[in-house]
Amino acid sequence: MQFHAGGIQTSGLWTRAPHPTAVSVIAHGAGAGMTHPFMSGVADELAAGGISVFRFNFPYMDARRRVPDGAPVLQTTWNAAIQQAAPPDRGVPLVAGGKSMGGRIASMLAAAQGEDFAGAALVFFGYPLHPPGASGRLRDAHLPGIRVPMLFIQGTRDPLARFDLVEAVVKRLEPLARLHVVADGDHSFRVRGTTRSDRDIGQALGEVAAGFVRDVTARRGPPSSGAR
Repeated sequence: MQFHAGGIQTSGLWTRAPHPTAVSVIAHGAGAGMTHPFMSGVADELAAGGISVFRFNFPYMDARRRVPDGAPVLQTTWNAAIQQAAPPDRGVPLVAGGKSMGGRIASMLAAAQGEDFAGAALVFFGYPLHPPGASGRLRDAHLPGIRVPMLFIQGTRDPLARFDLVEAVVKRLEPLARLHVVADGDHSFRVRGTTRSDRDIGQALGEVAAGFVRDVTARRGPPSSGAR
């Protein structure tokens, strides 16, 4: 399906749960689009857990450009995707998240909107805490402005997130933040000595995310009038 984000047309894809208790909007990372096997695995497992999923591409991905759009376009697209996802599942909570860059942009939108952010929670599949080899350039200044629960799913061998720094960030964000550790996982959650496919990895982590979403939305209770 197609939808508009600030005058730019881009694409989205639903994976529906039969009787959804929540809807999750998830965005891809910088180098692969919404149909990547990891993203498909996450979406299928969330749907199996009763959570409908709306995936979307940022405009540069649909245009087959290698370089991501600027932050304003990425955030505008994220906001449009949330608006696109909310009406079909009105009456259930909405959760936002994504792989790497997609999750980071969701966090920037949540921090900027504060109490007006539509999501009840955020899920980060490999939050890119710093550029590769530049652990002194942290991308965490906005995170304390987020007002909803967060789940960081992180590999201990991620070159974009030195693990001791991830632990420190999550500690500072408690009690809103939680950390799920993928021991020896890299930025794609691949573990040395194993041969799991990207889809299998996505399914396994989608199950983790589904448990978090169920816990958060159960604590939050049903919305009073549609998705926040």
